[in-house]
Amino acid sequence: MTRFHSYRKKKSYTLVIFLVLLTLFVFLSLFQNLFGVRSFFISCLYPVQLVTVSVFKGVTSIPRAINDLRNLSGENHKLKKEISFLVPKLITLTELKKENTRLRQALSFAENNSFANKLLTAQIVSRAPTPWFCLLSINQGSQNGVKNNMTVISRDGLVGKIIEVSKYSSKIMLLTDGESSVAALDARSRDFGVVAGSGSNKLFMKYVDTQGDIKEADQVVTSNVSLIFPPGIPIGQVVVATKGEHDLFYHIEIKPAVDFSRLEEVFIVL
Repeated sequence: MTRFHSYRKKKSYTLVIFLVLLTLFVFLSLFQNLFGVRSFFISCLYPVQLVTVSVFKGVTSIPRAINDLRNLSGENHKLKKEISFLVPKLITLTELKKENTRLRQALSFAENNSFANKLLTAQIVSRAPTPWFCLLSINQGSQNGVKNNMTVISRDGLVGKIIEVSKYSSKIMLLTDGESSVAALDARSRDFGVVAGSGSNKLFMKYVDTQGDIKEADQVVTSNVSLIFPPGIPIGQVVVATKGEHDLFYHIEIKPAVDFSRLEEVFIVL
């Protein structure tokens, strides 16, 4: 029995080896198609080959994919770091460009203004902390010829006057201050009055006789009777002009020509 089993086992191995060699012969044969056997074997083995190749490609691509993800993560972190570094620089450059444009415009205005006097450009360095005190501090003082009661303007119109001077800085009382007043007239009708501040972004034109002709949208400018301010400086535009039947004077509200909340540079009339 032992010999018989040993013989069968050896015989089975011989059959397997024979089939493998036959398969290799068929695939390696130089004949185009040996009795159709080659085509048969190729058709049977194609699915196995396809699955094997796909699995092999998938397995070998995993390390590459992991490496690519690692590289992308590193590159993403690097780009974020560069962006966080560049954004503040971009903001700074943008602000410098805006400041450069403003200063060029200020220089052009100072050199080509309608005033016979020289204009001194000044930067605003601080503002009063509350709206009830309409004061600005500027970076020009007595060493540059600044004196009390000098007129301060912007490219849009009248800003106010100098009320305090030190060697390197000065303070401006804005036109909107409750203590401010200026002789003014309607540029169209030539009606005279006094423009006073209210402590807010609103002006009132007082003492205009109801026999006058004040209308909404009229432009109001400084008068030539003013002892401080040169004539013809824009003050603002009439937004309300009413008079009662028994009133002696108009009730006139004016929107300032200057946006005081956006002031960065001003000009002092020397």
